Amino acid sequence: MSTAPSSINGREAGPAYRVHIGTDHAGLDLSRTLQQELTSLGFDVVDHGPSEYDAQDDYPAFCISAAEGVALDLHNNRPSLGIVIGGSGNGEQIAANKVRGIRAALVWNESTARLARQHNDANVIALGAREHTPEECLKLAVFFLQEPFTQDSRHRRRIAQIADYETCLTPLACEASRRDALARMDRNAGAQNAI
Repeated sequence: MSTAPSSINGREAGPAYRVHIGTDHAGLDLSRTLQQELTSLGFDVVDHGPSEYDAQDDYPAFCISAAEGVALDLHNNRPSLGIVIGGSGNGEQIAANKVRGIRAALVWNESTARLARQHNDANVIALGAREHTPEECLKLAVFFLQEPFTQDSRHRRRIAQIADYETCLTPLACEASRRDALARMDRNAGAQNAI
């Protein structure tokens, strides 16, 4: 299934990001395929499980683990993104979004994959293994992994408002949270530009 990056979207893939992947039984085969393909494209892939098929497994632990891996890397100024996979991707997105600092987006076409990065600076995407072929999912993942955040002030402002709600209890804490969120975005942008 290997597809050269240039035939996917005209951009060169590479190890700019560590990629954390978590799934459940519905996405296990897709997870294994994506791990192999993304590794062959030069990405540093971290598997958060499961390691074997269990039709009764529960996605939250695997998806939260992948999201925590992204959050920890970003906290340590390590460029990192994540992919969570399930039958539809809906529950997996919800689980990932419970991790502080994570902005997970359900993607289903090129536009949603690109806009998740461009406008929302999403750091995790959710894919539905029962909704797309493995080839389509690889394309969506690579669109997401290669798309930069625009750094546009209106998008930065909106992301900071989300971070405020996620972390603050008082107006003063909200102001500090907003400054911290913007400073983290500046650091992450600097780290990405240095690669």
